[in-house]
Amino acid sequence: MKFSTLAAAAALALAGVSATAFAADVAVGAKIYGPDGAEVGTVEKVEGGNVVVNTGTLTATLPADVFGDGEKGATIGWNKAQLEAAVTEAAQAASQQAAAQLETALVAGAEVYSSDGQLLGKVDKLEGDVVVLAREAGPLSLPKAQIVLQAEKVTFPATAADIEAAAAAQAQGGD
Repeated sequence: MKFSTLAAAAALALAGVSATAFAADVAVGAKIYGPDGAEVGTVEKVEGGNVVVNTGTLTATLPADVFGDGEKGATIGWNKAQLEAAVTEAAQAASQQAAAQLETALVAGAEVYSSDGQLLGKVDKLEGDVVVLAREAGPLSLPKAQIVLQAEKVTFPATAADIEAAAAAQAQGGD
């Protein structure tokens, strides 16, 4: 999943949690504290109106306006456990949504592209964990688990040249 997608999902998931009412100046390396005064994480990056906080377990991109000034330094309205739970839940929801979108797009007749944007072929059939593409050079089987939806295109994460080389080796009886 893209990091920006996770950030947007996390921001939506966290919207319902009360945050500090005023913004604080935060800088890379600064410790961030929760409402209970316990450390939540460290600022990894400040970019635009967002702050990336590393909790030691995960990173979360939060809008800069959720940070306030506390006794120990910059604070947010969530403790470490709440922040991690919200980000994890948002990531799972985003992953499920991406999987559902791919499932909708990956059907017979769908065009499948390489990572360098070349058309590999059209889906001929889905056989369990394998997607079989119809193409002029003959059928090509790809593992379904590696296919993704990228820029609204069904994509296999390898270049067309790499895929053709692998298909040629497989046709010659090599691995």
